[in-house]
Amino acid sequence: MSEDQAGTQDRITVRRARIEEIRPLAVEYRAEQEGDPEALPDPPLPQGGIFWLATDEQGIPLGYAAGTLRPAGCTIGPVFSRPSARRRGAGEALISAIQEWAEDTRVPVVEISVAADNEGGVRFLEALGYRPRRILMSLTPTSGRAPVSGT
Repeated sequence: MSEDQAGTQDRITVRRARIEEIRPLAVEYRAEQEGDPEALPDPPLPQGGIFWLATDEQGIPLGYAAGTLRPAGCTIGPVFSRPSARRRGAGEALISAIQEWAEDTRVPVVEISVAADNEGGVRFLEALGYRPRRILMSLTPTSGRAPVSGT
């Protein structure tokens, strides 16, 4: 966030967090996803995962990011900001903190998952320099249709 933006936006602090601290935000995230019939459920929060929490000046949680560390790098997802915190810098603060952590700890690659139909999320990540590297495809079974067989 630039200095001139800081005067018009809340001061946002991001820190590593314990799973217990982000659980209430994860419940909000899931409730938001359940309202979207096309949304695929995210896996449960990873045990042994890495978590970041964004808060405002009063310590009120604004959003979180969850990640999984692997030998090839770190996969982040979800990244969630409360609706009231969107467009206030919470998401950018989370991503910036994760990138700084990755550089400091020599994590070779940071990948962030975003739903293919989340155009705002894709544009947001592209504005921060992220580019698609691979595409994860999924099939949602349709009742009454048998899978197509190659035999």
